[in-house]
This record gives sequence, structure tokens and C-alpha cells, in this order.
Amino acid sequence: MRSSPLTRRLALQATLGLLARPGLAEARLPPFRTARYQFVELDPVEPMAPLALLGLDGRPAVARPAPARVSLVYVWATWCPVCRIALPRFERQLAGFRTRGVEILTVSTDDREPAHVRDYLRRLSVGRLPVFHDRAGKVLAASRQPLSTAEGLPVTYLADRRGGVRGYMLGEADWTSTEGLALLDHVGRL
Repeated sequence: MRSSPLTRRLALQATLGLLARPGLAEARLPPFRTARYQFVELDPVEPMAPLALLGLDGRPAVARPAPARVSLVYVWATWCPVCRIALPRFERQLAGFRTRGVEILTVSTDDREPAHVRDYLRRLSVGRLPVFHDRAGKVLAASRQPLSTAEGLPVTYLADRRGGVRGYMLGEADWTSTEGLALLDHVGRL
């Protein structure tokens, strides 16, 4: 009995599917975009090294991804108009993100003193977000690690549960949108 071209094609596709490397379908992350920007996937994935920064109290502090959790690292400044929207949004979404296994940490790259950043956050009613201070972004610029990849502010980096930076998104984005949550959930399973 002769098989039809359609049957042969399906058999070939099934065979190729079995021969494909495991996890190949997971190689690409789900798309996430806004009206102006899209999530940029980094390849290769590189670990985020701990950053020796300052806390808003002016004391030395170390910023690093949360172990065994997905981390959003939001880099911003007080002069950034978009940050006035994003910081209060992250503040409101903090508990929901933590329930999903996602941590948020923010890094102010202001060239002013930490007291100025504290006052700015107080005016925005932002008090629970973890905030680090990198005066004029000098530590990030000198770090030679994935967090110095993007140019422009604000930028949000996405780190997986092992601390590998998977990519970044410029500008303001709603990470609780359907696309944003799909990306976070996917990275959480990696």
C-alpha cells in the first residue's frame, strides 16, 4: 500500500521532532512589547554579579538577584518622567509579584545624594520597594556585566532563578499585563 504525501510529511515531521534537542522549544522567551519598546533577550545569558552600592540610608549595601526567585531589576533616576509612573506601580504590585515568586529591586542612578532620592520616593508614596543608590550610575557603568548592556533610562532587567540576566526592557512597561506575566512565568520555569 502506498502512503500519501501528507502521511509521509507528517511522519517526517514527527521523526524530526523526536530528533530535536530537548528543550529547543524553550530556547526563545515569549514576546513582551509595549507601544514603543520590546523585551530584548540576551544571548548568552550571563550571571548578574552582586553590586556594591549604597542603601538610601547612605550605608554600603549589596544588590543581587533573589536566590531561587525571578528578579526584576529596575534602573531609574528622579529626573525620569516615566519613573514617576513605574515606581508607584511597582510599589502596588510588590505583594502580587512576591506571590508569583518574583522579586523587585530598584537602583537609582541619580547624581544627587541618597537623601534626595528618599524625599522623591516619599512624595510618590513609595516606601516598601527595595531601593539601592548608584550615584550617577558609576558602579553599573564600570561593572562589565549584563546590567550595563542597555543604554537609556528607565530599564528593567529580568534575571532567572539562578541569577542569569535573560534580557531587558527599556521604558515603562506593565509587567502584570498578559504578555509580561507570560514572560515572568516562563522564566520562572527555567
